[in-house]
Amino acid sequence: MGFGIFAVGLLAIVAFIVSWIILSIPLYLSARALTNRSTLLEAMGASFLIVLFFFLLSIIGIIGIIIWIFLTIAIIAGIYRTSYLKAILIAIIAIVIYIIIAAILALLLGITLIASTTALVTIPLFLIH
Repeated sequence: MGFGIFAVGLLAIVAFIVSWIILSIPLYLSARALTNRSTLLEAMGASFLIVLFFFLLSIIGIIGIIIWIFLTIAIIAGIYRTSYLKAILIAIIAIVIYIIIAAILALLLGITLIASTTALVTIPLFLIH
């Protein structure tokens, strides 16, 4: 009986790590394109810090979000040992790559890309044939 709880916990940990790796791929690709010395582990560390500080600073409202934006640029510049301008470019390219990956997954899975009050219509994969 206890093994089932262990298996669910192990599955949750594996799902967390896999989603963390997928979240880090756009940052890895954009930093690799601009610095040529990026590793996936650096991208995972940067994405962890960025998400952590987002949750911590979003508590204090819009000022926290503004601080988070500057902190995100500083984290990227520090981890990849680059200038702030290049860190901004890395962040912008990572956002574009993330949107492209999300659009591809939305098309493949037949789900809406952006949730809103009005339902966005996407074409399910079986209707494309």
